[in-house]
Amino acid sequence: MEILVVDTETTGLDPESDKPIEIAAILWSTSYKSILIQVSTLIGYKQEVPNPVEPINKISSELLGKSFPYQPALELINQMSHSVTYICAHNADFDKEFCKKIVGLNIPLSNWIDTQDIRYPNSKYCQGTSLNNLAIAHGIPIVDAHRALDDCKTLTKLLSFVLNLEEELKRASRPKVLVKSFEEKPGTLSKMHGFKWHSIIPYSWAKYMPEEDIASLPFSAAQVSLEDSINAQEKRS
Repeated sequence: MEILVVDTETTGLDPESDKPIEIAAILWSTSYKSILIQVSTLIGYKQEVPNPVEPINKISSELLGKSFPYQPALELINQMSHSVTYICAHNADFDKEFCKKIVGLNIPLSNWIDTQDIRYPNSKYCQGTSLNNLAIAHGIPIVDAHRALDDCKTLTKLLSFVLNLEEELKRASRPKVLVKSFEEKPGTLSKMHGFKWHSIIPYSWAKYMPEEDIASLPFSAAQVSLEDSINAQEKRS
């Protein structure tokens, strides 16, 4: 099986107001655990783009305003994306939303997998499901974190540790529902299982996951409606 590992760098966390400024993709063979093609490019704009998170990703505003031929890189990503079984990203919903904003990028949106949903050998030793936490737990050096290609490479190294990877990918591709954790603060187990605080439901631990996996969680949780949960929180405020 071949998969496409994707990562983006952005000027912030809000797809509505922030901009994608870098994208990388690796065409990766699950059978040989090997990189087949890798590509990375900054996204060019007609003028300088303010980048408030430059101290994190080291991408300068001035650089983004320069003219350079990045479109061929996007076309290569397009070609690779249509040849794979899955497109994989760590926190896939985030990257998918920003990919939609990149002019010239036309990749499928229906076959994405969030690699936070993969069961890794040392997941039980992690306090969360972030890429850095999982990499450290598996002895993978962190090199230039928050640059797109380096994060893609880190993710492929992490996937290399997974036995029966193709089965895990298939498992992670199952339909998901919104689940809210009822674990009391500080929510240590919820965080370990990939639940996010105040990210989906205000002032709550929540995540999207397969309905059939709810019963196996080591804490109380239930499927909820996003609209009902937000309305209930607003009434309590």
